[in-house]
Amino acid sequence: MKKEAFRYRILVEWSDEDQAFIARVPALPGCLVHGATAEKAAREAEVAAGVMLDVMKEDGKVPPPVDAVADYSGQLRLRLPKSLHETVSQIATAEGVSINTLMLSLIAEGCGRREASSPATVRKTTGMRKRKAVA
Repeated sequence: MKKEAFRYRILVEWSDEDQAFIARVPALPGCLVHGATAEKAAREAEVAAGVMLDVMKEDGKVPPPVDAVADYSGQLRLRLPKSLHETVSQIATAEGVSINTLMLSLIAEGCGRREASSPATVRKTTGMRKRKAVA
């Protein structure tokens, strides 16, 4: 029998206080586990969430809505002030690229800068994020 894909977000964070990775499933309050690695914590969160969902089903409760299935089309509508639109257009023309290509480059560059300088780095697959424990 084929295992059904897990359809809930798992967020994994490093905790200085616990000296461990903490994984949680936001759709299931109380579903929080520790792991020595981000991967182990994510796996344990999936197991714990599965148990919680099974118990909910047995008790006749409706599970929370699925929140991990995102449909990213690759298209984004962005509203800009006219002056900024003009500036972006002028830069794109000067560089010999389309506005779309320039915007893609600027967004990617900005995301890279943010990731490099921020302790709260979001990871693509598990939603892994480093966090500093607050005393």
